[in-house]
Amino acid sequence: MLFGLFKSLDEKVKEDKEHLITRLKSSELKTLIVEMGNSKPISNNIIKRQKRDQSLESEDFPSWYAYRISDELSDVNLKSELIELLKDKDFFQYKKYVLRCLSSLCVNCKDYELFDFLISELEKTDEEEVITAVLSRLNELRKPASLNIDYLKHLLLKGTYQNRIDSLNALKNSEDKELEEILILKFKTSDQHTKCMICATLRSTGTIQSIETLKAELKRTRSNDLKYFIQSAIEEINERENK
Repeated sequence: MLFGLFKSLDEKVKEDKEHLITRLKSSELKTLIVEMGNSKPISNNIIKRQKRDQSLESEDFPSWYAYRISDELSDVNLKSELIELLKDKDFFQYKKYVLRCLSSLCVNCKDYELFDFLISELEKTDEEEVITAVLSRLNELRKPASLNIDYLKHLLLKGTYQNRIDSLNALKNSEDKELEEILILKFKTSDQHTKCMICATLRSTGTIQSIETLKAELKRTRSNDLKYFIQSAIEEINERENK
């Protein structure tokens, strides 16, 4: 007990975060989802440290840890519980977080039926935050050529700027036969960030067909960031094609 009196503020903050992680990992699914939307500092000790340092970090909020834990969800039995929560009118304000949990489950369980379900849910909304919450997790999922990714391609071609960025991320690891041609077409954009994102997607989806376009842009651009992304894409494509 006496030892606790002499702990520094930073030590107390660390302890508060550890307690939160333990609590979240052992909590019910509903509690985890609610905490995904909790934007209040974790503890009074963090508020004291904020006053001292005049700053707050992402890790100072319960939502940051709840998101990280939700990313690890892999119990297939949670699927039906989460889908039921989507139907719960009293839980509607947390829909974005429920869908995020489902997207993590989809990736971790390689559940393509759940992928189709998530896409059908996104087709009902134009809320960018909801779309981002789901698509930001789907980049890790391998998407075989048989998987219907028309919605993602539609967002890339006709969605808002944020939609396009999100779809590029979600289209990683796709084997769709039309995708590479679409990416090369979209590479004509003048927006540097979009070009970088296209390169990041081509790393896992591109073939020799993309190399000429990438090399031409590499000669043209003065952006060191874009040069890095182009070179990285070329290297990944060559390595994959030459196996």
